[in-house]
Amino acid sequence: MAILRKVVIGFLLGLPLKGFTQGEQLRSEKWGKGAGMMNVESVVFDTKNNNLYVSNGENYAPGTKGFISKFNANGELDALKWVDKLSRPTGMAIHNDQLWVVDVDQLKVIDLTIGKVVKSYPEPVEHSALNDVAINPKGEVFVTASFEHAVFKLEGDTLKFWVQDKKRLKWANGIFATDHEVWVGGAWFSAINIDTKEIREIKSNPPIQDIDGLWPDGKVGYILSTVDGSSLWHLDAQGKSTLLEQGGDYFGDLQYVPENTLLYVPRGDHKEKRYYLAVFKLEQP
Repeated sequence: MAILRKVVIGFLLGLPLKGFTQGEQLRSEKWGKGAGMMNVESVVFDTKNNNLYVSNGENYAPGTKGFISKFNANGELDALKWVDKLSRPTGMAIHNDQLWVVDVDQLKVIDLTIGKVVKSYPEPVEHSALNDVAINPKGEVFVTASFEHAVFKLEGDTLKFWVQDKKRLKWANGIFATDHEVWVGGAWFSAINIDTKEIREIKSNPPIQDIDGLWPDGKVGYILSTVDGSSLWHLDAQGKSTLLEQGGDYFGDLQYVPENTLLYVPRGDHKEKRYYLAVFKLEQP
């Protein structure tokens, strides 16, 4: 049963970060702090319904303790456990009024209108460590598999190996898909040509490694979060990387919404069991 709880958040007090200048301390709102979220991992923004969904879970294993929290755009937690009894949901994407969720060993589809799982696609090999999902404007579905250093693609009703590379896709994690390329973060940051499957490195200076979340900045750059040394970065089109923030609570998978210049990132501290959705205001020149 979903637990309903309201968390009233005041006006967003984000510090504008002109040109993503390094060294300025970011401020953020902390949505849902103390409301019962658990090991928050990923967030997705529903532009049609003006909602956000955050994945929660306990251990990365099949089970029933995972759930998805639902926020409205004002920061109110409409439902702590909007969809529950999942295993341990991680990456998510929205397409055609459906929320696609990676859930340990399956890719699950949730109907946004009824909040129910309506379809599941099992991993093609056991213990592949499904991690994140991306859907491009053509409707092509791609899923990272960390233990396989690979990207799977949904073909019909089956997830199949699409591209595997133990070096360039090492620990494949965050993913974003366009009509022409699939961007993959992991040990490295790479782009896969959809037509040729050729992999190119997206270089950064200083180097950004162990990438979790990735999202375009609305221009020609990227906003990235990392697992190792949990940090938040901006990478421009020339390969210049700017450290926005590092240390403190961990950064999860993220989404940037250029229309309102807001960056949404799940954050937390496992020792203190402190979890929330951080919302940053980022203004570009």
